[in-house]
Amino acid sequence: MKECLEIYNYAGIIQTGPEFMIELGIDFYDIAYYDSKWWYACNDSSFPIRVYNGYGTLVESISSSVLPAAHGMTFDNNGYLWVSNMNTDEIYKIDLNASSLNRATWASIKSTF
Repeated sequence: MKECLEIYNYAGIIQTGPEFMIELGIDFYDIAYYDSKWWYACNDSSFPIRVYNGYGTLVESISSSVLPAAHGMTFDNNGYLWVSNMNTDEIYKIDLNASSLNRATWASIKSTF
């Protein structure tokens, strides 16, 4: 299935679509699409990952108490979210089905390169 990130009209004006972060004035590094949601790696010290549904409503977020920063991200075929942190040269493998995410959880899923 093909997804459209932004829709422009002939005059070059952005029309309704799933690109909300610019409209909200939030700076972001990367975007991923998974489970009918838009995942943003944000330049935000409080919530480095924010997740929006197709209507532009924030449905979840990952706080910096769990993940210090997010710069790049992707999903693998098993549904794991992979997030890079270029400040610390770390890559995180995140199981979104975990009942709760906290710093202790990261000990088993963080890899440092």
